Amino acid sequence: MTDMATHGTQGGRSIAIVGAGVVGAATALALAARGHAVTVMDRGEVGAGTSSGNAGAIVTGAVTPSATPGVIRSIPSYLLDPNGAAVLRPAHFFRGLPWLLRFMAAGRPKRVAAIAAALHPLVSNALQAHLALAALSGARDLIRPGGWLKLYASAAGFSASALERELMARHGVHFSILKAAEVAELEPRLNRNAYTRGLFQPDSGFVNYPRALAQSYFECARQRQAQYLQENVLALRPLDTGGVSITTDQATRQFDAVVVAAGAWSKQFAAQIGDKVSLDTERGYHLSFASTGDALLGRPVCFPEKQCVLSPMHDGISLSSGDELAGLDAPPDFRRIRALIPFARNALPGITGQAVQREWMGYRPSTPDSLPVIGRSPRCANVCYAFGHGHLGLTLSALTAQLVAGMLSGDPEPFDLSAYRIARF
Repeated sequence: MTDMATHGTQGGRSIAIVGAGVVGAATALALAARGHAVTVMDRGEVGAGTSSGNAGAIVTGAVTPSATPGVIRSIPSYLLDPNGAAVLRPAHFFRGLPWLLRFMAAGRPKRVAAIAAALHPLVSNALQAHLALAALSGARDLIRPGGWLKLYASAAGFSASALERELMARHGVHFSILKAAEVAELEPRLNRNAYTRGLFQPDSGFVNYPRALAQSYFECARQRQAQYLQENVLALRPLDTGGVSITTDQATRQFDAVVVAAGAWSKQFAAQIGDKVSLDTERGYHLSFASTGDALLGRPVCFPEKQCVLSPMHDGISLSSGDELAGLDAPPDFRRIRALIPFARNALPGITGQAVQREWMGYRPSTPDSLPVIGRSPRCANVCYAFGHGHLGLTLSALTAQLVAGMLSGDPEPFDLSAYRIARF
């Protein structure tokens, strides 16, 4: 599953990838390594979209879906509190309501258990899949060990993680509950007053420059004759000959197959093929504090009670937060993440004097059941979907690439992939 040694195929196919985020870039490498003629299309630069602003964690134990009974009980407060952890903008209410109703249905206990079981084979193989692609692309130094650390300031906050701990234990995820002194040994630069205990997944990885990783994957694909067209894709159309036509703002071209990896913009392309999907954007925000030149953190650190993550990125400390349902067109609203700046500076005193050097908003492509859409279109076998990764885009990008490359190369499924098919909608 994770052996990515180059092996050319006889009669490699011409395959277009719509989307140049980390999923598209990884898929380009996985396909090019199998001898296919790959063309990546996107209106932006490789790795410059939503992929570039995440917290950098490859979370191999992320088996807990976004929708849980506790989250569902909190939805009324989310809707009424414009400064809360999650918000649904009033202007997006009617458009977002069908997705929200499906999200609530996914939070029932039996569905949570089933979704966790479907997430496990994905996340548990995620880091090894990245290491396999990194071995091909020379990007191994961009992927670090270090684990995934969550910190709790109160007993109530830690108690709220009971379901997450139960699901991890059920699926064999390696984790430890840390006392405050043990947290301080891992992250001595954090304020001891910001936590009382921690939850640590040591087997997770970390990428402190996600955009560079995506670019490394694509550059390796380019060395295998993949090409990049910076064009705005407008339409996909299945052909009677079995191929697929792609129309951009520059030209119309034909390919043997197409991979839709356009993140939050993928829904429109699925609709053109005739497939329905429940996809919305959990818009996320991040701020970057200028680097001090010191190693302030060793890994991403999540504070669930504040719904935010501090990460040591290549150019400073990032603060990421927010789940905002507002669609693709509404302007960003940075007020909620700016309100977290005092907390961040208190939790990590080393950034107290550091200016905010960048503000950013990204469009997480989220399904209501927290499962990605991976697999062939039931209406056109030469269209393959690779989107809807929500909070796990970086985590699942390399494994998604391997799965898609296997499908389009005629490999047998490495495990049951039915839970990720678009037909579930």
